[in-house]
Amino acid sequence: MSPRQWRREPPRTEGLDWACGLLFGSDGRVAARRRSAGARNQSAPAGFGRAESYLALPRAANPRLLVPLGSPRAAAAALARNHDATSLKARLGRAALGAGLRVGVTQRIADRVDVFADPALTAEERPRVLLTEHLRAIFGRSDLEMAVILGVPRLNRKPVLQVLAPDGTVVGYVKAAWNDLTVKLVRNEARVLADLAVAGPRGTGPVTFTPPAFVAAGPWGSGDSPASPAAARLELIAASALPNTARPDSAHVFEPPMAVIAEIAGLWGRTTARLAESPYWAGVRERVGANRDSGSEILHRAVDWIERRFGAVEIAFGAWHGDFTPWNMARTDDATYVWDWERAAPAPAGLDLLHFLFQTVCRFHGKTPQESVAACSGRTPGLLPLLDVPLGSEPALWALYRLELLFRYDEAREAGVLARQSKIHAGVLEMFIRDLEAV
Repeated sequence: MSPRQWRREPPRTEGLDWACGLLFGSDGRVAARRRSAGARNQSAPAGFGRAESYLALPRAANPRLLVPLGSPRAAAAALARNHDATSLKARLGRAALGAGLRVGVTQRIADRVDVFADPALTAEERPRVLLTEHLRAIFGRSDLEMAVILGVPRLNRKPVLQVLAPDGTVVGYVKAAWNDLTVKLVRNEARVLADLAVAGPRGTGPVTFTPPAFVAAGPWGSGDSPASPAAARLELIAASALPNTARPDSAHVFEPPMAVIAEIAGLWGRTTARLAESPYWAGVRERVGANRDSGSEILHRAVDWIERRFGAVEIAFGAWHGDFTPWNMARTDDATYVWDWERAAPAPAGLDLLHFLFQTVCRFHGKTPQESVAACSGRTPGLLPLLDVPLGSEPALWALYRLELLFRYDEAREAGVLARQSKIHAGVLEMFIRDLEAV
């Protein structure tokens, strides 16, 4: 599929109705009602009682966060620990909303979602249809509140549920997968966190990072209920909260933690092989074959082009986190905490470094993908040897990293979760088009 052929249907992950349908649709015994700021109480389904309420922030038309009204301190904490706001304007707006929550102003000006439940539900049934009560059971506390982080529409968008104590302490996080793409990612993260939990000391060097503690994983909901055919059956993974840190300065943002990257690369052992003869490349061929009929033409041609050009290159293989970025970690003076392990997998060593540099430059410098690769390529020769990666494999690594980005966007497009082509996807496509035209 060329950039001009990008389909324009709205994504299935936009708007408050989508979130409410996923989280509060249940099987007909729970219902959510939206209420505009200043409006009278929303009428409940006949006989139902209000179970919980949320504010949709910053606005119901484009919600990024649902904060619980059961505890003002929990609501303020949920807003304070929402890392989606990266621009100065967004951070100032978040601070203003947080201050308003503490004194009751935001509650009067924001739209709300009221969740109603059938009073006939028994104590045993309620956790099966009320997600907040299910999370209380998972974490073993009856006083917990749930905030819902929606973020912006993106490749793997899924609600992230922030579990909070009444005093605002974050107890844990739960990801709610809702389609084939996100279920696959959540199940992978569950396997990785469980593996990290039992692995003990990792390798022969010092332990350089701390992942979240695995709490629980599994399905929730009744998406096949005839009473509510649109309701979703969710796949959940629950993990402990990690320390929160203040937004780092720019110098700290751009400095990759090489010891952490090296330790992750060695999690499951290290090998060396020619690219075309490696199990990793066999996986790439299987992956592209799985969407032979639906994937973009550029993707299939790019795989063939990489094999012809770099198939004989010796590649160092290990593991990668898969989304190793400054916003997926917290760095303190004596520890590094790393979360979001859903894309962790065996891979060429060095891909985490390329991802960290590329995504940082794109996000914080606003450069195009072409400019970002050029800028990052100037840094990698001094850093790849620290990962025991031969410099001769660097061009192949950049091609493989761009291919991974192309796979992710193509798979998200097929899953129907993207409304339009992103700047990164368009740039990566154009780079491969130029590569192919130069053959």
